[in-house]
Amino acid sequence: MAIIIAVLVIYIVGMLAIGFMGKKSSESMTEFLTAGRSGGMFVMVCTYIGAHVGNGIVVGGAQYGADYGIGGIWFGLGACLSYILFATVMSRLLYRNGYLTIPDLIRDRYQSKFASVLMAVLNICATLGIMAAQIMAGAALFSALGLNPTLGAVVLAIVVFIYCSISGMWGVMMTDSVQTVVIFFSTIACIVFIAMNGGFDTMSAALPQASFEFVPFSAEQLVMMLVPGALNGLISGAAFQRTASCKDEKVAFLAPVIAAFALIPFVVMPVIIGMYGKAVFPDAPTASILFEVVLKMHPVLAGLMVAAVLSAVMSTMDIGLLNVTANTVNDIYYKTFNPNASQKTLGRLSAMVTMGSGIIALTLALTSSSILSLLSQTYALMNAGGLVMVVGGVLWKKGTKEGAIASAFCGMAMILLTKFGVNIPYIGFTSLIPAILAYVVVSFATQKKTANS
Repeated sequence: MAIIIAVLVIYIVGMLAIGFMGKKSSESMTEFLTAGRSGGMFVMVCTYIGAHVGNGIVVGGAQYGADYGIGGIWFGLGACLSYILFATVMSRLLYRNGYLTIPDLIRDRYQSKFASVLMAVLNICATLGIMAAQIMAGAALFSALGLNPTLGAVVLAIVVFIYCSISGMWGVMMTDSVQTVVIFFSTIACIVFIAMNGGFDTMSAALPQASFEFVPFSAEQLVMMLVPGALNGLISGAAFQRTASCKDEKVAFLAPVIAAFALIPFVVMPVIIGMYGKAVFPDAPTASILFEVVLKMHPVLAGLMVAAVLSAVMSTMDIGLLNVTANTVNDIYYKTFNPNASQKTLGRLSAMVTMGSGIIALTLALTSSSILSLLSQTYALMNAGGLVMVVGGVLWKKGTKEGAIASAFCGMAMILLTKFGVNIPYIGFTSLIPAILAYVVVSFATQKKTANS
């Protein structure tokens, strides 16, 4: 345990050092949010990978492996598909137009401040939920180590808040690059450990046949694991911000494509670890199965794997923090209420909002109970409220601002109905049906009015 904690301390100090190194690269709001548009191929691929190897793919992937066997890969494959969709549909458009955030696109496409602010608020709420889920995963890690989970969550959050508020997107790119390398090699080392200890034979003997089926559950479960995450890629605020940080259009397009294929090992390996954990610790809670396996490894290897899990959590939190900051400062404060604000003022406000949003996410994490439920709810809310508004605006020139706003409210209403006990099957997908209908019908009804105005 002393070795594991020592590795964690060294790792955390390293992340803080990187943050302080990037202070000079984040003096204005543009530099803070885009690192001066200096992102090369390697660091941008790493930031894309880092965004998805948080508790969803690493910790959650191990849990899915314990619950479903090899079929647990579908959630992660949805994440890979999300980057392919984003690259082919959105990346070039965003880079050529210089959009920093989703509300930038909405404001330009529909010429509506209300629609832009609505999207900003929706994205802020969803991102805070995702960040809170990451903090909860960090708390679970500290609990598995026998440490105070609340204290661990607070320490983890503070570290990310500090390096994000100091160095902005530059700090995110640099720390994500380190974190991605740590996660990759640590996870491979864990798989090697399992193989050398007869883990595959153990799984074959102890697990039921269904654990080796690629679709061991219902069609509805498959859709819910694959589709919401894949569609969310089209309206990922973090992906918008990464695109704005790329040094050229080639990087903006290829980075998410390369990351999609590079993510596949990250998808498969945690699921295998979860399957092994289920075979060896059949009575352990599946939510903590990854930690059960890790803590039985050699102390140095365990320390590196714990650092990898911590990396996964931090690499998803940091870009979320910056995305909330961009929505709050750039979209709501600067472009809606105070377009005359100086870059120096905006830079200071960005650092303050980063800290404030981090505190909100931490509070939400400490008052929530289910990581996977929180993630599912945030993805469903963002897709239902924003997907039709964004994709419709890109693909259909006749869409109007009234149609966009109507689609957002209809989609969100479907999610609210489920909160009041209404059972709607395939909610991650069916919530889009009334949103699409509202977008088309209201757009046709308001086209003449919009054209005349």
